Amino acid sequence: MQNVVFVGRLSADPQVTDDFGKAVFRLLENRGRDASGEPRVVGVNCVSWAKGLNERVIAEGLASGCEVVVVGAFVDNLYEARDGGERAAKELVVRSLTVLDWTSDREAPAERQAA
Repeated sequence: MQNVVFVGRLSADPQVTDDFGKAVFRLLENRGRDASGEPRVVGVNCVSWAKGLNERVIAEGLASGCEVVVVGAFVDNLYEARDGGERAAKELVVRSLTVLDWTSDREAPAERQAA
């Protein structure tokens, strides 16, 4: 299995199931400018199935704007669209996650425990 490394900022707060079994979030990364000079932003949907990571890091500390490094593998996810057609989307299944920058409105879980 090939690993992919993606560095980006969360576009919104992560969605975590009540049992912490699944966490979903979208990362955005600036990739320079396109031919017309407009900023090029690349996004990737991420899913984590690691209960411990979801409970202790993703649900507790991540929010829109956090910068993270995600290592994982791309998988194709088939789903039925609203119009009834079948669609495919790529998701980055998280193997490991490192937080580079917490958002200003949230502090790192370790900092909250020390307070």
